[in-house]
Amino acid sequence: MKWNSGLLTMAMVAGLAAPVAARAQVALTPMVGGYIPASDVNQVTGTAQNIAKTRDGTLALGLNLDLASMLRVSGLYASGTTLKNANKQDIGKGNVAAVAGDLVIRPLPRILVQPYLVAGAGEKFYKYDQNATLASGGDAHAFALHGGLGADLMVGPIGAVAELTDFLSKGADDKWNVHDAFLMLGMKLRLGQ
Repeated sequence: MKWNSGLLTMAMVAGLAAPVAARAQVALTPMVGGYIPASDVNQVTGTAQNIAKTRDGTLALGLNLDLASMLRVSGLYASGTTLKNANKQDIGKGNVAAVAGDLVIRPLPRILVQPYLVAGAGEKFYKYDQNATLASGGDAHAFALHGGLGADLMVGPIGAVAELTDFLSKGADDKWNVHDAFLMLGMKLRLGQ
């Protein structure tokens, strides 16, 4: 039986987080922001006009579930990213979704604002329309490392959050060079207070 690496990662994080979350505070953070493809697609080589080479950024939605002071499940989604060929012509649209289990590291004490680092792993999912050609045939998923930084400002059980995170995965050349960044703003809601 073949396990999907992203689902296995999420199951392990959830299993480790369950006992901690039972006695810890839970926070839910809906977010909105921008998806920034920080690297070119370049998954295939050739001269056909429908080979995708680059992607444009678009609006993104996200949701973080903090299970304890250091454990988090993150989910992000961007719809309508424009694919372009080598001549910079639009050749299609696509969607990107990502999910990760993360550790949230808060190296500095809270002085009004709490800065933090995010480090984890998960899965990225791509779905493109039929106009664009990718090495994977249009749809793909990939194991990804997830990292970034953020800050929150809490006023009682409600707060504001700003984050810049990146999902890094291997490209068609088997190198860790495919970056999918998300710049997000959100409202953090502490549950159970």
